[in-house]
Amino acid sequence: MIDIADRPEIAPELRLVPHAFRRTFGRPAEGVWYAPGVLNLLGGAVKVHAKWGAIVAGDRRDDGKLELVSVNRPTERALLPSTDVPAWAAPLAAFPGGATLMCSVDLPQGSGLSAGEALRTAVGLALRDLAGNAHEEPEAAQLDLPGQRLLVVDTRVRREKPQEERSFTPRTGDLGAALTAYHHAQDPDPVQDAVVKAALAAGARGASMLVDPPGRPAVALVDADLVPAVKKAITKAAEIPPRYLTITPARFRTEALR
Repeated sequence: MIDIADRPEIAPELRLVPHAFRRTFGRPAEGVWYAPGVLNLLGGAVKVHAKWGAIVAGDRRDDGKLELVSVNRPTERALLPSTDVPAWAAPLAAFPGGATLMCSVDLPQGSGLSAGEALRTAVGLALRDLAGNAHEEPEAAQLDLPGQRLLVVDTRVRREKPQEERSFTPRTGDLGAALTAYHHAQDPDPVQDAVVKAALAAGARGASMLVDPPGRPAVALVDADLVPAVKKAITKAAEIPPRYLTITPARFRTEALR
């Protein structure tokens, strides 16, 4: 059987992680799993998935331990259960053991696409498959947004104090208007407020803060041809040049390769 890392029909980004697993542990991975980043709009009432996310490769182990290594932080390993868990692995501390996993997340924590949620999903898929349990693929929101984009703005601002999200019930089917109403119902950080105001002034259909600790990200619904102008306006209003991700919402599938 050909090692997953050497199968040319598999996307390069999916081969990279099992290749790192083989280089680290000296044996091929049993499988590789992918889960997308999650854009939680309107307090999670609408979930949109992006192509960026988390990839996990690994195999089973018989001692009941969960060994975790990160491609992004190779020196910060975790062997769970443990009281000494690196920050990147903390969301996985309560997971069951029985596997050695190499993890890769191509989203910064707090960037607006819930990197921790993507990693938890990918690891959960891996553990269920390695244990021989069936799982159902989650479904993404299917938004009808012809000619529009969701512009995710990572302000690159990180705060120690988590944001508290106020309850919100959308009162319109217009996503742009609902995003702006959601933003005004919250208590945004000043950097998020500046992003929203700049996006709306530049022609965005709607904009709001996002809750993704420890960051202070935001999102704007923008006509595709206005994306460059909206980005320019936001960058001009920000003290720190933000990072941007542009999403065209579409249905997604998780991937599990054995």
